[in-house]
Amino acid sequence: MAKLSKNTIIGIVVAVVVVVVIAIIVGVVNNNPGNSGGSGTDQTIEIDEEEFSTIDINIDFGDYAEMEAQAKAIQNGETVGSIMMIEGIVSHPGNKFSIVEEDENGNKIGTEFVVEGFAKEDYPKEGERVMLTGKVVEKEPMYYVIWTLPDYIEVVTEE
Repeated sequence: MAKLSKNTIIGIVVAVVVVVVIAIIVGVVNNNPGNSGGSGTDQTIEIDEEEFSTIDINIDFGDYAEMEAQAKAIQNGETVGSIMMIEGIVSHPGNKFSIVEEDENGNKIGTEFVVEGFAKEDYPKEGERVMLTGKVVEKEPMYYVIWTLPDYIEVVTEE
């Protein structure tokens, strides 16, 4: 086996360090709550609360078909700017919070929501039923969510 020169070893070490530093930087950027992975709200979306008085799309609790249709429309950017009122179940995969519906076979469909100013611990818990009103916005290029304010999300208690 050939012996590596001192300069070759130094070059390899420098290259590895550069790759590790870049990986750390990219990881920090992607884990910043205002970016794609987080549920925090470093980013601010302009929302005029008066907009919430006119609901464009309403999804009733238990309406899986409507949730499916609207989730697809949101993901495709077709409803940007729409005000939605949705009652559904909170799902919390990873660092994101979604409102979902479940069909009779246990299949779930939904869409991500962000509450302006909420930290992760302020969000409703996994499995809680909530009513929220929010605006469909482009959180990142080609990535759409429902953005709301703390006064427009509430846990629904069944009687």
